[in-house]
Amino acid sequence: MFESVWLDLLGCGFEQRFYDVAGIRTRSLEAGTGPAIVFLHGGGGHAETWVRNLPAHAPYRRCYAIDMLGHGFTDAPPGPRYVTSEILEHVVRFLDCAGIDRADFCGESFGGRVAAWMAILHPDRVARLVLNTSGGLPVQVTRQRADVADLLRRTTAALDDPSDDVVRSRVAWLFADPAKVPEEFVKIRQAIYSRPGIRESLRAVFSHVFDPDDARHYVLSPDRVARIAAPTLVIWTDHNPIHSYEDARAHLSHIPDVRFHLIKDAAHWPQFEQPAEYNQVQLSFLRATDAELRETSIHR
Repeated sequence: MFESVWLDLLGCGFEQRFYDVAGIRTRSLEAGTGPAIVFLHGGGGHAETWVRNLPAHAPYRRCYAIDMLGHGFTDAPPGPRYVTSEILEHVVRFLDCAGIDRADFCGESFGGRVAAWMAILHPDRVARLVLNTSGGLPVQVTRQRADVADLLRRTTAALDDPSDDVVRSRVAWLFADPAKVPEEFVKIRQAIYSRPGIRESLRAVFSHVFDPDDARHYVLSPDRVARIAAPTLVIWTDHNPIHSYEDARAHLSHIPDVRFHLIKDAAHWPQFEQPAEYNQVQLSFLRATDAELRETSIHR
């Protein structure tokens, strides 16, 4: 039975907009009113990552779920190398183009790495930070390396052969229960992979994300995350395919103002697999007063 992912947006006054960001046609799904929140998808992802979260956040925030540089339906020109710094700079330019001085940031996987570096390098632009199964943590042990290799294999296979079964295997990596993969996500990814330059940009993104040389510059080491001034919520899962909850706590507890939440029965996309819990936890964090947040920090 085919179920559209857009059913989650019924009743939500959302819009799809395209911005000229320094010559890069950039896509954004937007909804709501109030202070801004920017949602950043993972590597190889796209704005539909957040379709089950925009309606819940829209009454309290102006939501911007963007396709990052070289992803989704944003341009993928041949010039950039698609390293983290270039993708981060594109996000900064998007903020300027959209007239956003300061925003909450929510990043999933690679988007978490970008959001964390946003908070490190541009602290005046980040109000509160949510790291959702974030990328950027050191990959060291054998199990983690095996899981990274599996992700790269599935990604490369989907870019080389975007047939239904191969793309479905790539998307299934995100889910604790592969049976829950919406068929429409397979079609969305296939449409993205057919766009000019996208396969090349995504290959470049993944080659840099997991390249040890490049990772040295962007890994979220203790000294780096200690520079994050924004109140931070880390959301993790019990089936995250690379880093365990224990890994997340060990690495990200060095953020000065941080709290953690574990979502069960989810893998790399808790915001989609367990949206009710995810939305409740994230909104409680975003809407809390500064005094209430101080009570929840692990360093209080």
